[in-house]
Parts: sequence; structure tokens; C-alpha cells
Amino acid sequence: MRKRSGKVEEFDRRKLEESIRRAGASPEVVKRISSRVQPKDEMSSKELREKVAEELRKESDALSAAYRSTKLLRIRTSSEARIGIARVSEQLLRDYGARSGGHVMIRHKDHEAKMQVEARSELDPQEIQVNKSDLDKLGAQEGVRLDVRFPK
Repeated sequence: MRKRSGKVEEFDRRKLEESIRRAGASPEVVKRISSRVQPKDEMSSKELREKVAEELRKESDALSAAYRSTKLLRIRTSSEARIGIARVSEQLLRDYGARSGGHVMIRHKDHEAKMQVEARSELDPQEIQVNKSDLDKLGAQEGVRLDVRFPK
């Protein structure tokens, strides 16, 4: 698999199945989709995501939309982030068709929070920054990866 960074790594079906599950698919749907998706050599991760979204659309438009809009991001705290505000990179917002001032849903295990988005040019597209208080409410620790959904 060719990642966005250009790095090539071996395809991991478990990662694929986990990403489908995070979008809300049942275990049966996860297995069906996973078995129908056969990545080709040097396929990009973006191409793979598109293929999975197409297969999910055959199951459910809502599930496909949830898959397309969910990203696993490393969460960090920032003393500059106000409570209720999630700081993300401008690049990430462009990638997901989202905008500053909109909202994201952040989920960690059985905790979920709707937060307003603030675009920041200096942030890593693989991270999201929140206030320490918001992180505590999610029951997460700094540095873990959380599901972040960018509603359309």
C-alpha cells in the first residue's frame, strides 16, 4: 500500500476491518466488505478508501458516508485550545470538505463529544488538539488515537 506520505507498507486486512467497524458496520458487514476488497500492488490508501466506500454503499448509503467522513487521529492537548474547540490542520479540513467553525464528533470507547472546529495551518494532519478538560471528559489519554467524524 502506498500511503499519502509516499511510504509503502504491506497491506494489513485487520486495519481495513477496524476502519470499517469504526464507521459503525456490524461484524457481518465488516467481514463481507473485507472479503470483497482485494487491494492491488502499489494501490494508494486513498484508492483503497474509495473502493471500500463503494462497497459500503452497496450495503448502506449512511454507512458509506460515515466511513468517508471518519478519520483516526492522535489527540493532543493544547493550553491554547478553548473548552469545546477542536483544533485541526487546514489540510485535514480540505481533505474532508469541512470548514473552520463547523463541528466534528470525537469518540473514544463509549464517550463522544461534539466540538467546534478551529483550523490551524501549523498542525500535523494526523493530529487533533483539544483542551485538557475536553480530553478528560472523553476518558482518553494524550497521544491515543480517537475516531473523528467530519459531518457533511
